[in-house]
Amino acid sequence: MNVPTQSNSELIAAYLDAVMRNDASVVEHFFAPDVEYIVNGTPLPDPAGVLPPISADCHAALPWLDLHRGREAVKDFLAHMHRNLKVTAFGPRDVISEGNKAAAFGWFRLHALTTGRTVDISYSIRFELRDGFIVKYHFLVNTFDVAAAFHSGSEWLLENDGANYRVPL
Repeated sequence: MNVPTQSNSELIAAYLDAVMRNDASVVEHFFAPDVEYIVNGTPLPDPAGVLPPISADCHAALPWLDLHRGREAVKDFLAHMHRNLKVTAFGPRDVISEGNKAAAFGWFRLHALTTGRTVDISYSIRFELRDGFIVKYHFLVNTFDVAAAFHSGSEWLLENDGANYRVPL
């Protein structure tokens, strides 16, 4: 058992620092064995309506978006993600905490290995902690900007408010 010697805010800050260093021990050091790790949502409907849905198109474009349960699943997720992208910087962040819950807000710089594109992505993370470990991790990012980093065409055509918008990439 990991005995908490730091506040939840300090633990979250230490976790984010370890991620930036690409520390291979991050999963064992910070996550509970039964962690529930969600990246944006799940492509399958949650019968209880608790887990947020993501579209099949979004999941197909960014297949690491999903629910990952347990340390091994988180390790697999991180390996999959790092085969496709590299986080090269983090901007300023805020961490707030109350009781066993915490949240972090900030931005990171993502470099897509397949396209060579680099984009800055805003994020928010909701944490639940127990005995000095993260037991629930819900990571939310702007999936449009992430997908844009991997898009290989010259533009997207979007239709809304009765008009067409061209988004150059």
